[in-house]
This record gives sequence, C-alpha cells and structure tokens, in this order.
Amino acid sequence: MLEARAFEPEFLRKLDRLVLGIKRARTVRAGQRALGRIQGLGIEPENFKAYAPGDDLRFLDWNAFARFDELMLRTYRADRQVEVTALVDASASMGLPEHDDKLGLALAIGASLAYIGMADNDAVRIGAFSMHRGAMKLDATPFHRRRESYVNFRPFVMSVKAGGETRLGAAVDQLLLQRRPAGMVVVISDFLVNESDAADALKRLVAARHDVKVVHVMGEQESTASYPSGLFRVRDSETGEVRETVLGPATAAAIRRNVEKIAMRMREICTTHAITYAQAFGAGNLESIMERELPRLGIVR
Repeated sequence: MLEARAFEPEFLRKLDRLVLGIKRARTVRAGQRALGRIQGLGIEPENFKAYAPGDDLRFLDWNAFARFDELMLRTYRADRQVEVTALVDASASMGLPEHDDKLGLALAIGASLAYIGMADNDAVRIGAFSMHRGAMKLDATPFHRRRESYVNFRPFVMSVKAGGETRLGAAVDQLLLQRRPAGMVVVISDFLVNESDAADALKRLVAARHDVKVVHVMGEQESTASYPSGLFRVRDSETGEVRETVLGPATAAAIRRNVEKIAMRMREICTTHAITYAQAFGAGNLESIMERELPRLGIVR
C-alpha cells in the first residue's frame, strides 16, 4: 500500500529540503493570521515601539533614545514552534475504488507532512476519523517533535482502514474539545460529504485560530471516470444504498463534471475562509504532489 512509501529512506531524502509553510503567530482577530511581534528575545529584529510603563527596561534601545530623545523598545519577529495535526479522512469512500489506493495516498501525504514538520522541531501528529454507527471515531498519535521519532508513526499509519461515514463536522467537534493551542491543521479528504458540513467544520477550525490547509485527494480512476462500460449494480459504500446504473461515455462525462463541481466548490469554500486548497489526484502522483504541487501552493516550501 502507498502509505508504506512515506517511510522509505529514498522517498524521505526527497522531503529533506522541504519545510512546512506555517504562519507561526496569529492576531486575535479570527482569519487574520500573520507573523507576530514580541518584545525582546526574538529571532529577527523588526521594528520599534514607544516605551509604556510596565515594559521591560532591558529592551530599551539607547541608540534610538540618543537619536530621537524618546524611549523606544526594539521588537522582534517571533519564530514559534506550533502544533501540527494531519487529519485524514478514513471513511468508507476513501477505500474505493480499491486499486486507486486513495486512503494510502492520503496517509502518505499526512505522514510526509509530519516528517517535514519535524525539521523545525514542531510538535506533529497524525489523526484519522470516520463515523461508525452514529459515533465519531477520531484516533490520533501522540505528538512527536524529533526526526528520530518519526518511525513511531508507522504502526498507526499502517493500521488505518477505510470504513464508516464521513462526518467532518463531528471530527472537528472532537478535535476542538481537546482544547489544544492554535496551530496548523491539514485536512486530507475526498470531500464526498455534505457541503454545508464541510464548510461549517472548516469555518470553525479557522475561528479557533488554526492555520488550516485542505488537501483534496481522489483516485485516478475515480477522477477520470475510466470505468468499463455496461450495466452495473452500484452500492454506496457509506449509506449502503443500492441502485442500477449504465456506465458509458455519457455517464463517464457526467462523473467527470461532478468531480470538477466538487473540486470547484471546495476551492470556493476555502477561498472564502482564507484556507489554502490543494488537489492531490492519483496515487501515482505522490512524489510530484509533495515536491511540486504543495510547494507551489505554499503548504510546504
């Protein structure tokens, strides 16, 4: 399965030159995320601010005082470690079509992002979610920071199986109940879900001041509708609904239009909430997705 690729030394060497495109500090206003300013002890000198009673006198800039006859403090651009969660959809639809290995692609991307995040000693974890018999199942690894511990993700990644329904809103509910500090959350899914559920879930992650990224995964056969022609009995993998359908050129064209519609709508939702959206279509494109597509969109750089 493709998820094993994320632990192969040759593949990991290709990821070594990448870092996560994290906005490390945030303003209080939801949706307005930018590098912050801190007084003293920062990484990169940035600006000055007027002294106010209670400010730490150690950070007075005496050169500025000599020039302007005014007490000024130097501020710095903050470079803070953040928590990174790769949240993978493990619902039944992610397991079909089986030879597309859509779930394997999603897990490989999630694990790769975790590996990249460890380059800056950020605390990273991988989670998988799906709804089983009306109850949300959200499993996640512990947080790890150092590259030496990356191998600890392997048992979890290799154990995830597709099953159950997609309920992104319920997964986000559980995630927010953990009351973790604001960080980066990368949602990896085929988004074959109720549109309003997905939109509301992503909106609430942003409102909680997370830096949200969306990776939209689909299989090669699924996205191109390259199915054999004929009469088929089709069962919905999540609801169990069965229907008969005729697959042919017209049906294939309709499927492709629907895929484009879903992708366009997800991109619009992400744009509305200032969320980075990336497509990852086709398990055979894993390396180009990680090395070209995600850097182009700023998810990694």
